Amino acid sequence: MLRKEIYDSIVSTFEHNYSWLGKQFAEELLLSAASWNIQQFSNPPFRIRRHLLLFWPPGWVKSSLLEQAYNLFGNQLCTMMTDVTLAALRGTVEHGKFISPYTLKRPFSICTEFGQLISGSEHTEIIQKLLNVLEEGVVTVSLGKISSLPETERIEASNRYGIVFIDENTFTYRTFCVLLAGTYNRKFLVDNAFESRFVVVTPDKELDSELAKYITSTSSEPFDEDAVYHLRSAVVEEFPVNLEKVKIPDEVFERFKNITIRQCSQLISYKLCRAWWGIKTSDEDIINLADKIKAKSDALWKSADDKVFEAIENNAKTAKEIAEETKLSLRQVYYSLKRIRAIRTVEEGVVKWTL
Repeated sequence: MLRKEIYDSIVSTFEHNYSWLGKQFAEELLLSAASWNIQQFSNPPFRIRRHLLLFWPPGWVKSSLLEQAYNLFGNQLCTMMTDVTLAALRGTVEHGKFISPYTLKRPFSICTEFGQLISGSEHTEIIQKLLNVLEEGVVTVSLGKISSLPETERIEASNRYGIVFIDENTFTYRTFCVLLAGTYNRKFLVDNAFESRFVVVTPDKELDSELAKYITSTSSEPFDEDAVYHLRSAVVEEFPVNLEKVKIPDEVFERFKNITIRQCSQLISYKLCRAWWGIKTSDEDIINLADKIKAKSDALWKSADDKVFEAIENNAKTAKEIAEETKLSLRQVYYSLKRIRAIRTVEEGVVKWTL
């Protein structure tokens, strides 16, 4: 199968089973799959890997989509974690054997509830190591158990995983692992550090009863076996891409004066990954994506109070209108109206709020 045929088949199955949300997820997933191959075989001078974070309310199939991704890749390409732990990132030694970090076991690792890492006594070290994994992929581990590792096991770990032992208790490793995760917890952002390392996927449309009805009433369709086979083969096939032909349109820099190098890398990664699948990307596509990235980042960091303030900044509105516009609950709207000291007015018997 041609790569574009693989892509279309998998996207079509996700869309059949999960409607537009499945299509959106599948497109992002397959770009991330391509990003691992490009990072592994094309030696780009910056990070191409696209780590995905599904970020929307609970009860809307995040875990189901990630489990489908695991089934699609198979256990030869993917590992599954219920949460992120220190042991998963640094490895350990058991009975004289080196147990590698999850990030060295397979090209892809899935965590169904990423937000759990924000709690616990090991919080700071987990955060730092995970940030290293997600960015440059170079991690240094200090672990007392390593001193008990026999020399033969050290050699095996070095040969198999590319681990470099610095001293008796310390080693470093490099990984190109792509992390696919889901959460509804805003705290994962940790002062913007994680947001800048993930492609944060938020629903393009409203999660509503129409979508719920479709998903719960539609018979699940299996993936095409040929598409699955050829996907798994293509992901690990050495397929260098030409990095020199990728250029960001000048209009992006003209429209977004404060665009960062990391955001530029994300745009380049998007274009490269689509090209890997045989999909052309126009300048307009890149400009629209840049606009979407900026809008999404602003929305993620906007508090409930900010949203309510903006909703009534120019026009008086009812609490219900504010809730519909901001997607906040009525209770949250009233809390925010009180905090921003909004002014209550009555127009033709209707209570409205303004600044």
